[in-house]
Amino acid sequence: MNNELNSEKENELGTLPIKKLLLKMAVPVILSMLVQSLYNIVDSIYVSRISEDALTAISLATPISSLIASVTVGLSVGVNAILSKKLGEKKYQEANQAAGNGIVIEWLCFIVFFIFGMFFTRMFYEMQTSNLHIQQLGTAYTSIVCLFSFGVCTQVIMERLLISTGKTIGSMCSLLTGAVVNIILDPIMIFGYFGIPALGISGAAIATVIAQFCAALVAFGFNIFTNKEIHFHLGMLKPNFKIIKDIFIVGLPAALTQAISPLLVFGMNQILLGFTTAAPAVYVIYVRLQGFVMMPVWGLKNTVVSIISYNYGAKNKARMIQAMKYCLFIVWGCAVLGIVIMQGFTNDLLAIFNASGEILSIGMKALKIISLCFPFLGTTLIIGSYLQALGESNKTLLTSIMEFILMLLIAALLANTGNIDIVWYAFVMTEAIVVFIACFFMRSVYKTKIALLQKTE
Repeated sequence: MNNELNSEKENELGTLPIKKLLLKMAVPVILSMLVQSLYNIVDSIYVSRISEDALTAISLATPISSLIASVTVGLSVGVNAILSKKLGEKKYQEANQAAGNGIVIEWLCFIVFFIFGMFFTRMFYEMQTSNLHIQQLGTAYTSIVCLFSFGVCTQVIMERLLISTGKTIGSMCSLLTGAVVNIILDPIMIFGYFGIPALGISGAAIATVIAQFCAALVAFGFNIFTNKEIHFHLGMLKPNFKIIKDIFIVGLPAALTQAISPLLVFGMNQILLGFTTAAPAVYVIYVRLQGFVMMPVWGLKNTVVSIISYNYGAKNKARMIQAMKYCLFIVWGCAVLGIVIMQGFTNDLLAIFNASGEILSIGMKALKIISLCFPFLGTTLIIGSYLQALGESNKTLLTSIMEFILMLLIAALLANTGNIDIVWYAFVMTEAIVVFIACFFMRSVYKTKIALLQKTE
């Protein structure tokens, strides 16, 4: 029976036409991630109603919340790639071990985040600003998010197990659950309704972690009842150091790659704070909007790793190339649409966040400028997912390191002009350079790995 189930999965990942496979796997993830991105935007909208200091505090907290997401998602990419590859090679027991060891790795990550939330959040804010009110608001928010990060750690790995085996409907339901719960709880917890006291920015954090726990429960339930490719039992948690090594070979560079993004936010915030405290607030508005516009790209990035890893294990070169073509076509379409939205509806987008004064005047130019980087950014993301699926996460990491250095260097140089509007061009200049670096790495990997594949019948 087990072999029949796994054969059915082979027919889907290995034989279903790529266009249909991408639609079947990516669309549920994209829709759910769009809603999830929407609740991030809703978070910022409600917080902006508290005060400008609260929105700035959320902005300065972004590196930590993004770091949690980066580490958990990055390491789960390793689990995703190894599990799907083992299924493609028909090594089902090793695929199950990859799932179990991935769960343990994510739970160990929670312990690290818990320790940070307990002892280091205040210090983190003191490094960034001397404004005591912002320090107080930010510490309250970030401490809660870190101390209760078990929910997001479990949610991420359970969703990845579903995506790895093609159960993207389960992943969609999990993400939608988290989004809906957060959207409902945000106003209740922040402003106080139904007998619950107004908790302000702490309420936003509480709503977030409750939503993450709910999403984790849904994803766990889908794995238990529908994911027949993985057999859950305590024995799967037993460490297999070869599997763990394989996971880290792919996942650690992926996690470090993801972790560079919050470090970049931290560095950019320091540069922007040199102009005004309103500038980081504009930055976080852009990050939220970018996440929403580019979410289809992130959905593709998350799902295509399974498709490429499986077909790499099955030595099916034609399907790997076809998947790349379809992905790039979708990415460029999303990028053009994103530019049109940012250029044509700038004022309306900022009005959603109750922007006024400096935030409005700075944001009007910032959104129009930064959005020009969408085509470059989307292409780099898709190439990165291919490199990770092929076990070349180190190249994705190197690309991200170069992006980090170039962005801060160019932004710092442009900041010397004394004109904050000029600084936003650092995003466009950096992404234009980085996409060429990513293409160079992809060409190299294609020659050494993909071009040499010979399909085995």
